[in-house]
Amino acid sequence: MSKLLPWLKVTTVMTPVNIEVLDLEKVPEKPGVYIMLSTHTEYPYPWSEYKDHGKSQVYYIGQTNNLRQRLALHQSACKDVLKEPDMDLNYWSRYEYAVNHGCNVVWIVSKIPPIEKERKLLREFKHYYGAKPVANG
Repeated sequence: MSKLLPWLKVTTVMTPVNIEVLDLEKVPEKPGVYIMLSTHTEYPYPWSEYKDHGKSQVYYIGQTNNLRQRLALHQSACKDVLKEPDMDLNYWSRYEYAVNHGCNVVWIVSKIPPIEKERKLLREFKHYYGAKPVANG
């Protein structure tokens, strides 16, 4: 996991699970944060204070008061985009990233308010890569 999320300052994080086959019964109905990663694309980020670390598979960091409900919404939205890939959008949402680049997800149950944990993770990511994840723009 440290290879996928070297900027993440936690000791244990679960193995990424593909959103399309995610068994929602295994996702806790608790507050937390989730990180969406491409299955096969590394996105270039502006810089890093750490040599040779300018790319990451992470494209979105989110938070919720109910991880199961939120990940169910992401799973459903990705299936909707697959059914209608030419939706008229002015931007590329996190769902288009998931459909076009693959989507693995990890989550962390948060003991602090999820919005605070999300801000902390976004700051850590930006400190490491010089920008927010591409779909958090």
